[in-house]
Amino acid sequence: MDVYLSASIDLSKVNILIALFFCLCWLVIGKPLRLYYQSSVRFSAANGFFALSLVLGAQQFTFPVTNLWVIADLTLLITLVMYNLALRHLLVLPLDPRWIRVLMIGAAGVAALHLLGQISANLTSVTLLLLALFILISTTWMKFRALASAFNYSNAAILSIPDISLVLIIGMKSAMWLLYQREVITAIPLSSKSSPILMWIYIVLIILINVTAVGTAVSRLIIRMKHLADHDQLTGLLNRRAFEAKLADYFGLYQRYNMPFSIIMLDIDHFKLINDKYGHAAGDNAIVNTASVFRQTVRQTDVIARFGGEEFIILLPGQTASEANEVANKICKALRTSEWQINTPALTISAGCADVTMVNSQDRLLTLADNALYEAKRNGRDQSIIATPAHPIPTATAN
Repeated sequence: MDVYLSASIDLSKVNILIALFFCLCWLVIGKPLRLYYQSSVRFSAANGFFALSLVLGAQQFTFPVTNLWVIADLTLLITLVMYNLALRHLLVLPLDPRWIRVLMIGAAGVAALHLLGQISANLTSVTLLLLALFILISTTWMKFRALASAFNYSNAAILSIPDISLVLIIGMKSAMWLLYQREVITAIPLSSKSSPILMWIYIVLIILINVTAVGTAVSRLIIRMKHLADHDQLTGLLNRRAFEAKLADYFGLYQRYNMPFSIIMLDIDHFKLINDKYGHAAGDNAIVNTASVFRQTVRQTDVIARFGGEEFIILLPGQTASEANEVANKICKALRTSEWQINTPALTISAGCADVTMVNSQDRLLTLADNALYEAKRNGRDQSIIATPAHPIPTATAN
């Protein structure tokens, strides 16, 4: 154990090499692999600046009169800012460069005043220390909230452990200055050589921070891939496969706990005519506008999907077929009065409604709603029909 804590191992150089290693790793992720380019470049820059701050901090002991620790601490602040910006890009959070600019200008001003002999090394160092603590706390809180929103609180807490640990270390340094400034502190360069134990802690933290960042990036990539697999690219609604999986879940809940639900099958009227007369771009606009009307009309708890082409389906938990029919009529009215494209006729839609109490299988439920939809088509379109178990399968379909 003493070997690892002895001076024969230059732990500062180990930390520098680890930071440079992750600097290159993030460049590979961002450049050749083209994964999260903006955040990867900033993670790489953060590791590069961290390595530079350690180099400058170590040189302070070789050239103690040069005040290199001031530049080292400023470089460390840049590291923390880059880390904050990298997380903002990775977690798709709004950028906030104003407070960052103000903070860095203030830090540079404090450092300049010290170099000009206007303020003491003690005050300069503790000011930079408190600024670092502020950045770390805001970054950790931002990261935790974003991860909790994307995953859950337990995963967010686990992925934030390295950041929280770093906050505690810097917080303890700040507390030491507040409690013992006259007896202990003359200067607190953030990146100076510390005790071997503390340097090992820094080594572990720099590895964990980068590993959790990579884990977050991979997790978000998996979530993104799952989203693309489950959602229609044009409208952002669920696709047919994902909807049928949801339908199976709700059907299982109905069978176990008698939790009712209904569905509405909808189809844009004369969609082929829109494509033929106005072009496929107009057809896409019609589909996007229809999806927007659905979102504005139904509840947040309702499940909307693009079932294929110009056909859509909505699942309404806790609703009867009669209640679903009321919703469908609202959709018909809202779509009819919506403005989807200049110099084009109003969009209309036909709908068929059915609820789970009418059937004994989800396939039969879809068939009933589909039959009711085509009855609405035959009856003149722009209307909703409630299905009955006795509905015959239509012999012909109308667009």
